[in-house]
Amino acid sequence: MIRLQTAAVVIYSAAILHTAEALIIAGSNAADSSVGIASLFLASEGQRAALVAVMLLASLLAVMVVARGPGQFAIFALLPQQALLITTALGALYFAGIGHYADGYIPAGGHLFIFADQLPRILFAAAHAVAFYHWLWLNAATKRSKNAVDKIIAEVTWVSQPTGEDEGDKLLLIDAGELREIVAKNLPIAPAG
Repeated sequence: MIRLQTAAVVIYSAAILHTAEALIIAGSNAADSSVGIASLFLASEGQRAALVAVMLLASLLAVMVVARGPGQFAIFALLPQQALLITTALGALYFAGIGHYADGYIPAGGHLFIFADQLPRILFAAAHAVAFYHWLWLNAATKRSKNAVDKIIAEVTWVSQPTGEDEGDKLLLIDAGELREIVAKNLPIAPAG
């Protein structure tokens, strides 16, 4: 559960980032030469209105994913957010590679300075990819395990046994060989060896 909570924080953070950048793009061109926004402009061929719409839609979809919880909807709903983050991370690497910022400014440290300056943007894209993975696949594995356990328990025999404290308590009695058969049937486990 902690992994999903952490993933939700990363997804919400990206939604806040994209909403803020979309509002900046919609309201002014003052930040057009910042590395993140310039990267998005390069990828969208300068389509300001379309970029704002995509960013706001990506943010809305991401918030909906966290509200709904993991599932198949999340696969498609988180892709726009991840694509925006990857685009800006690649833009950061591009500007570090050419040794100047989008506005042409060349810092004293050149490539290394820009790389160090943009490293959080690159790492955030990587963190979002990990959160995306946790949100989708680890949750699905948990559901698969729970379903398998439910199937196993449904096939065993429950017998009422007084335990001394509460006459309603039940004790599970099952032969070890029978349990092996039930588990083998419900959980495809690779043979040992």
